[in-house]
Amino acid sequence: MATPLPAVSSRRKQSMQSRERSAASLIELLVVLFIIGIMMSLLLPALQGARNRAQDTVCENNIRQLHFAMYQFIDVKRTFPTPNRWPVDILKWMEQRPLADMMKDNYDRNADFPRPPLLRCPMQDDFASRVPTVDVCHYVLTVTRNDNGKPEGPGWEIHDRNLLDDDVIEEPWYIGPEMSHLSQQRMFANEQGPHNSGLFMTRGGLVPR
Repeated sequence: MATPLPAVSSRRKQSMQSRERSAASLIELLVVLFIIGIMMSLLLPALQGARNRAQDTVCENNIRQLHFAMYQFIDVKRTFPTPNRWPVDILKWMEQRPLADMMKDNYDRNADFPRPPLLRCPMQDDFASRVPTVDVCHYVLTVTRNDNGKPEGPGWEIHDRNLLDDDVIEEPWYIGPEMSHLSQQRMFANEQGPHNSGLFMTRGGLVPR
């Protein structure tokens, strides 16, 4: 008749089985963590790309709304905004009538007027403003004016931009930045745009293609 194994051997066997199960669980955990790492490395660029596309869309919508407001102003007033005044002139057509009424015609250049949301590009950081309490306008009006300040040549366009002059502190948003068509061509040809693609956003989309 076989002699039964002592109780100590049984406990040792259970201990060995427990260690084996623990080792297997650790390997499984490492495999799962490895798979998660791979998935995250694949997912994060896709999420960042989706975020960039969403910001591009917001910027393009801002520009289209600014164009619409400018057309409304020109149609009602039968004139073109005076130099560097276009953000103020189109306020009423940007759903900013209270701000327009507050500023009127003779506004204080040093007053703390909040920047309308349409004048901020989500792809850009804010530049330093000459008025510390007022943000800058992230969009620029491209128009070639004659000596009387009237537009001439190929019309006008609003698009986003970089810091226009590294040596000059930016004006607050209500001193709307402007450039000529020649300056626009040079900027599009020689500078990187504020979007991740290195392009500039216009009403027709990203340029230069």
